Amino acid sequence: MKKKTVGIILAVVVLAAVGFLIVNRSTAIEVETATVIEGSIAKYVEELGVVKAKNQAGIYAPTAGRVIEVLVKTGDQVEAGEILVKLDQQQLERQKLELQARRAVIEAQYKEATKVIDAKEIEKLELELTNMERRLEEAVRNAENKEKLYKAGAISFDAYRDTLINLESQKTNYEKSKLDLAMLKTPTSQNIAAQYEAQLRQLDIQMEELTSKKEDFALTSPMKGTVMLKSVEVGSILQPSQLVMEIGNIDELYIESDVLVGDIANIKEGASVRISNKSLGIKDAEGVVKKIHPQAFSKISDLGIEQKRISVEIEILNNINNIRPGYDLDIEIITDKRDNTLIIPENAVFQQGNKSYVFINVNNQAQLREIEKGIESQKQVEVISGLNKGELVIISPDEKLKDGTSIKSHQNFNN
Repeated sequence: MKKKTVGIILAVVVLAAVGFLIVNRSTAIEVETATVIEGSIAKYVEELGVVKAKNQAGIYAPTAGRVIEVLVKTGDQVEAGEILVKLDQQQLERQKLELQARRAVIEAQYKEATKVIDAKEIEKLELELTNMERRLEEAVRNAENKEKLYKAGAISFDAYRDTLINLESQKTNYEKSKLDLAMLKTPTSQNIAAQYEAQLRQLDIQMEELTSKKEDFALTSPMKGTVMLKSVEVGSILQPSQLVMEIGNIDELYIESDVLVGDIANIKEGASVRISNKSLGIKDAEGVVKKIHPQAFSKISDLGIEQKRISVEIEILNNINNIRPGYDLDIEIITDKRDNTLIIPENAVFQQGNKSYVFINVNNQAQLREIEKGIESQKQVEVISGLNKGELVIISPDEKLKDGTSIKSHQNFNN
């Protein structure tokens, strides 16, 4: 009888347990879980980079002119000193001819002003001046006599006026000869000679400048490299400082990226860089930050917002095929990285106050667990403390989930 009673009790207990499990299972909340894994996580600054040649030079027009010959095309290999473009020199030649003509005129004036005094010429002028003086004296006496006759009514006013006109003419010729003689006897002023010499020196300097500019009409390459850009054709009219070509060494490429000032504080020279471009088939190529430029500049974003940025130069560590200067590449500059650390999906974490929590699956029950977060990147979170490798965290827990709630778990295999 006693054994029968014990059997009945055991049966009741088993049935109660089964009933509890059935009821509890029917009320369990379905959740999705992910495994706490060990791996690497990195924090990075994501930007767009432009491929550039390490040795690159722009060819600019040194003077205005018309292009009469273009000797290379884009993609051509050129040597240092090789002529790339020729400009019309007709304007230069005209300017040189004008200077030569002006110099000839000034030289003639200088010679005339500094010619040696001719003694015979002076003697000749002195004799002429003596004769003019006598004729003037005679004209004065004649005018005085005619004045008396006119006043006496012996001659007409017209006859008297002719005498006065002759007198003025004799005076004028006499004064002119005196001036010519004085100028001939006077040596050339040193100031006048210096003025002529200064004008001649100035013309010589201008001629030298034009001669040196002759080289400006043949544009040459400053280096050995490849023609990466050609912006002129035959007949193009160039202005001083206008970009004509770009020459670069495409065998040595690097990436330049303009990084927001707010992100640059976390970037250091030597930082690792991940390089990719889906269209070009580039994935997980590597680079390193070689230079951070010292000065910020303003740049307008695609949305029309003015931003302060700083240029960063990145060395490419891999041999990436099929890239050329000017290509755009996606870059991720690593600012922090952890290896051999615990990682969970970021949507498993939620905040309560200033603390971070997750729910984990313990024997199909939700258990609340406080954690300490580290790096957050690419929808993943580093867990510094609070979890162990292999534990299951509940993804996107909703408000129904409480500590101790029964759950029905579905594993997420993408974490």
